[in-house]
Amino acid sequence: MEPFRNPVSVSEVCSCTAKCFNVRAELEQQFKKENTPWDESAFPMLWILTPTASDDFSMGFGAFPDEANWMKGMYFFPESFRSAIVVIHQLPEIPETLWLRMLGSLGVQQRAIAELRNLAADNPLRISALELLYRLQSHLVVNSEPETDVSVIS
Repeated sequence: MEPFRNPVSVSEVCSCTAKCFNVRAELEQQFKKENTPWDESAFPMLWILTPTASDDFSMGFGAFPDEANWMKGMYFFPESFRSAIVVIHQLPEIPETLWLRMLGSLGVQQRAIAELRNLAADNPLRISALELLYRLQSHLVVNSEPETDVSVIS
């Protein structure tokens, strides 16, 4: 899974797919070394998460929607690539996409947060999400604090 905070670029998609091919090559070597049979399902699926992208961008990689089997906003590369681009702003606003929409930008993220707030206080999804968000917030605060120069204190 490769999440992007900003819209993914062509070079970032290429980099992600290159990493995926490298993982596949390493697994193939391991399977051969261990004399283990394998099929396509043995290899990981690459999911590229982007807050926004145009249909033309996704289709530029040969990615296509499969709305008969998947929801809107998901574009699949040709089968042997075992990759997909998830365009978060195109996902339907349903409970099953809440986690992904939390990674969206601007309005998509704000609506997802409002949806999370409206869940019952004892809802397991709400409890887990808030715990993770608080943890993220504390990490961001710690990482944004200016470092103290020890040499000045000495």
